[in-house]
Amino acid sequence: MFLNAAALGDVPIVRQSLDDGALTLNVNCVDYMGRSALHLAVDSDSMELVELLMEKISFECVEEALLHAISKGATKLVKVIIEHPNYVAGAEQCRRTQKDPFFRTDEKSQFSPDITPLILAAHYNNHEIIQLFISIDHTIDKPHPIACQCSDCVTKQNYDSLKRSRSRLHAYRALASPAYMALSSQDPIMTTFQLRQEMKQLAQVEKEFKVNVSRNCNHHPSSSLTSSRRQGVYSLVSRTLLMLHRNMKSRSTVYVFK
Repeated sequence: MFLNAAALGDVPIVRQSLDDGALTLNVNCVDYMGRSALHLAVDSDSMELVELLMEKISFECVEEALLHAISKGATKLVKVIIEHPNYVAGAEQCRRTQKDPFFRTDEKSQFSPDITPLILAAHYNNHEIIQLFISIDHTIDKPHPIACQCSDCVTKQNYDSLKRSRSRLHAYRALASPAYMALSSQDPIMTTFQLRQEMKQLAQVEKEFKVNVSRNCNHHPSSSLTSSRRQGVYSLVSRTLLMLHRNMKSRSTVYVFK
């Protein structure tokens, strides 16, 4: 009844279930598809229910529901979740412990563990949600070179080379988001061309990065900068990286490295 009420956005029933089952109800329970009550509340677009469940549910369920809200483009629900004190406290605790999700083995989410909220927002090229995360100092780290011999890269390569390859692809696909570059870079035009050159070099070693963006990058940028910075830059970067972004999205997860 608890999960059914959450799926229907029935706030009174969910509240009653929480009150009546305070000692026995597992608020972190999931249905046969692995969806928590908060996940279902996001599906029902009930802001009141999301706020209610945020007080009770575990941070792991909150993380998964946040990613789901981002995938739905539910900007208002994303804002409610990331501004809630329980999310802020949980995120801070994760930063202090510095646990790398790369090594997570108990995967229950539809999203791979290397997908952060900002990376997912960039994958969907959602301008408003990207802005939300940039405003709270979230960033996307550029992957180390494929031949990097630092202890972190060597450990990940030895642990699971395919998983490392996938995480690199996810990161570069996010960095190629026109909205992310327009909002995060002081010079989005230069960033576009630098990324193009970097991707051409990567394509020689990592075949999943082999996409043709030369034609799009050769257009003169001046015609795109006739309106405001946000509109003009966003328009140029969108055209320049559209093929790159789509190709990276559709790439297979089976990679071959030389």
